[in-house]
Amino acid sequence: MLRYLSLIFLSSFALAESKLPAIFSDHMVLQRNQAVPVWGQAEAGERVTVEFGGQKKAAVADAAGRWKLTLDAMPASTEPRTLKVGPISFQDVLVGEVWLCSGQSNMTMSVGVSADAEKEVAAADHPFIRLFTVAPNPVLQPVADVKGEWSPCAPKTVGSFSAAAYYFGRKLQAELKVPVGLIHSSVGGTPIESWTRLEVLHGIPVVGARADAEVAEMIALPEVTRLFPAARAAWEEKYGVRPPPVAEAAKGWAEVSADTAEWKKVRFPNQWGQQGFKSGGVFWIRKEVDLPASAAGKPFSLSLVWISEQYDTAYWNGEEIGHAADKPPEFYTQQRRYQVPGRLVKAGRNVIAVRIVSATEKAGPWVAGHQLDLPVADVGKVGDEWLLRQESAFAPLSREALAARPKPSRMVMRNVPASLYAGMIAPLVPYGMRGAIWYQGESNAPRHAEYRTLLAAMIQDWRAQWGQGDFSFIMQQLVNNGLPHDEPNRTRDSWPFLREAQVRVADEVPNVGIAVGIELGNAYTIHPPNKQDVGLRLALVALEKTYGRAIESSGPRYLGMKVEGPTVRIAFSHAAGLQAKGGDLRRFAIAGADRKFFWANARTEGDSVVVSCREVLSPVSVRYAWAENPEGCNLFNGADLPASPFRTDAW
Repeated sequence: MLRYLSLIFLSSFALAESKLPAIFSDHMVLQRNQAVPVWGQAEAGERVTVEFGGQKKAAVADAAGRWKLTLDAMPASTEPRTLKVGPISFQDVLVGEVWLCSGQSNMTMSVGVSADAEKEVAAADHPFIRLFTVAPNPVLQPVADVKGEWSPCAPKTVGSFSAAAYYFGRKLQAELKVPVGLIHSSVGGTPIESWTRLEVLHGIPVVGARADAEVAEMIALPEVTRLFPAARAAWEEKYGVRPPPVAEAAKGWAEVSADTAEWKKVRFPNQWGQQGFKSGGVFWIRKEVDLPASAAGKPFSLSLVWISEQYDTAYWNGEEIGHAADKPPEFYTQQRRYQVPGRLVKAGRNVIAVRIVSATEKAGPWVAGHQLDLPVADVGKVGDEWLLRQESAFAPLSREALAARPKPSRMVMRNVPASLYAGMIAPLVPYGMRGAIWYQGESNAPRHAEYRTLLAAMIQDWRAQWGQGDFSFIMQQLVNNGLPHDEPNRTRDSWPFLREAQVRVADEVPNVGIAVGIELGNAYTIHPPNKQDVGLRLALVALEKTYGRAIESSGPRYLGMKVEGPTVRIAFSHAAGLQAKGGDLRRFAIAGADRKFFWANARTEGDSVVVSCREVLSPVSVRYAWAENPEGCNLFNGADLPASPFRTDAW
C-alpha cells in the first residue's frame, strides 16, 4: 500500500498540461528583496528565456519537460511591468510583499459575509493589493498546478476573498507602502493532516498509521458508495424502518396555515428518546421565525447541519426547499444547507417545517436556533423552541438489529491526509513569498494532544519544501466559541488545550508568531463576523516580528507563578499597562492539591496579577480563560491586546 501511494504521489508532477503554473498571471506580485523562482513546462531540451525588470535569465527543460530558474532579488516597485517567459507575456506585474493565507473555514470566510460587508466592499479600492484565490482541489495525487488568477483589489473582486487575509494585507500595505500579494488557499472543515505531506505524517507515531488507513478508505470509497444504498434498503426492509410516504393525515403539516393545536412544544438540540418516544419513526418539527423587512425577497442558505443518520425533507412557508439521505458518498451524514428562494422569504412571520425519518429514538435534530443562519440582526435572539408531532412510529430495534445497520463512509476527500497539500499547496512551491498566515485548528480540537507535534511538523516541512529558509509563519489562535458557562471545573472543553498547543508552537519553533483573539468570537457561531480585528492582529505580529517595527503585537503572556501564602502572584511578559478592561478581572480560577477549581478574586499589581479565593487557602494552580468560550475574560495590556488563556498546571 505505502509503495503504491508513494508512486501515485510522485508520478503526476511529470504530467503538467500548462506552460506556466496559474500562479504566474497578469497582475501578480513578486516577492521583493529575495531571489524569485520562475518555473514551468516545456518540450524536453527546450531553452526557455525569462525577462523582467532589466534581467534576462535562461533555463533548459529537463527530460520530463520541467525547467526552473531564479531572478535576482529586486526592490519593491509599484511600476506595472511585463514578465516575459518565452513567447508569453504577463502584464501589470508588481514587486512587493507576498503572503500565503491558509487554514479552514475561518480563513475561508469571505469579506462579503463578514462584519460591515457592504461598507468594506465599497471601500476596497486598493490597486497595490493583489488577490489570488486557489480553487479547492483535494486530491490523492500531487498536481503541478492550481486554478486561480491574480486580481487587483477592488470592490468587484474583494467580496469573495478571504476576509482575514484581506484585512491582514490591507494593514500591511498601509504601513509598508509597498505592493502586497495575498495567496489564499484554504478549505472549510479541514484538519491539519490534510495540509501536511503524507511522508511527514508517517514520522509521527499513531498519526501515520491513521493517515494510511484514511487514504485507503478513500481509495475504497467508490465501491463502498456503490454498495451502500442497496445494503441500507435491505436492512430497512428487514427491520421495518423503511421511510414511508407522507401519511394522508400529515400532508398539510408543512403549510403556514396548519393547525398546530395538537403539536408538542419542545426544545432542541435533543433526541427523540428524551422527548418521551420509545422508538424511531416519522417526526415533524416546526418553527416560526420573524424576519426583518430587509430580508424580504432575498435568498439565503438555511442550516440544518446536525440531522445525522436520518432522512429529512425541509420546507419553508409550505414549499419544499431540500432533502437529504440520497447524496453519495455521505448520504444521510452530510451537512444540510438548503437554499431558500427569495420569493419565499417574507418580512415578519415565516414557517420552517422539517419531516424527519429516524430508525431509532436515539437520533434527533441537533439544531440550535442560533445555528440556523437566519437573516436576522442578532442570531442570539433566535430561540431553541420548536413544535413537534409524530406522524408514525416504528417498532423498537433490537441490539442485534442496530449492530447490523450499514453505515456510510464518513471520509470526505477534503479530510484525507495530504490531500490539500497535494492539490493546493504543493503546486505553489516554490513561489517567492515572505511568509504564511494560518487560521485552523477547530477540526483538530478533539485530538488536541497531537496538534502541537502536527503543527510544528507541518511548518517545518513547508519551509523545507519552499527552500527559502525559516520564513515567517503567523497563526491565529482559536477565538471564543460556543455557549459560555459558569463552571470552573469544566472538563469537556477541548479548545483550551488546542489554544495551548498553538502557543507552545509559537514559543518553540523559530520565527513563528501568534495573534490572540479570545474575545473576538461569540456564542452563536463558529464563524464570528469580526475578521477586521483578526486581520489587524495578525498584521501587528508581522509588522513587529517580520518587519522589525517597534510596536507591541502581543497581549499579556504568562511567565510564571509564585505562591504567597493564600494568594498566587502571576507574572506576565508584554505587560506594560496591564489592566482589567471594563471592570473587575474575570475568568481566573484557582485550585489546591485536590485539583478542584473555584472562581477567584484577581487584581493587577504592576506586571502581575494577584489571585486568591477563600475556598482555597493553600493554592497550587491557577487557570485563566480556560474554556471554549470564556465570555467576559478581560485581562489586556496598554496596547489593548488580550492575554492568551493559560494554566499553571499540567493536569
